[in-house]
Amino acid sequence: MGLRYTLAAMKVTIDGPAGSGKSTAARGLARELGIAYLDTGATYRAATLRAMRHGVGLSDEQALARCAAQADIRLTPEDGGVRVLLDGQDVSEAIREPDVTDTVHHLANSPAVREVLVALQRRLGEQFGSFVTEGRDQGTVVFPDADLRVFLEAAPEVRAMRRYEELLARGRDADYMDVLRKIIERDGRDRTRSVGPLVKPRGALHIDSSDLSPEQVVREILRHLEQQA
Repeated sequence: MGLRYTLAAMKVTIDGPAGSGKSTAARGLARELGIAYLDTGATYRAATLRAMRHGVGLSDEQALARCAAQADIRLTPEDGGVRVLLDGQDVSEAIREPDVTDTVHHLANSPAVREVLVALQRRLGEQFGSFVTEGRDQGTVVFPDADLRVFLEAAPEVRAMRRYEELLARGRDADYMDVLRKIIERDGRDRTRSVGPLVKPRGALHIDSSDLSPEQVVREILRHLEQQA
């Protein structure tokens, strides 16, 4: 990939709803470009895990923000992914557990917590220099000056099936209709929250991944970058 050798400081954001393939696309794109993958969703998950471990009330916004501010959250880019350290402990797997997934919206919906974690994400971005990041508000709030902003989505039924198959592959019990219900509920929360709601960034490259493989999504983004180069 010729772009690998011509990038000085490349910032790419990929926003979209849960299950649209943002993480897979971001990891694949980062690998193709030879730059870091900045998993900002992991910062919310790590802060959530810390709050749960410390018994912080999920309705106490200021306590949640203090807990997040006191957390030592570090992301270490690895080939095709990222290792997440929380207070010196590797929590890369723990933050993906269903109880964290079901709880993280309490922190994501908190303006005070988001202020803490957006500042952390920007510091990580400065540390990495060139990176691909994904989330709900990366191209609108966190890195609005990114070189390329992508909005990736897919039909709720497709996203639910992806999550359902992922859970089964990990040996977990899952019910497709329950997964679909949670996807739809999460979409509603993400699109209507008061701070950093899920919206398409202005001028973003829009991709519907319903009928695309992760590799096809990455190729589409690379094509667009090459046209811009």
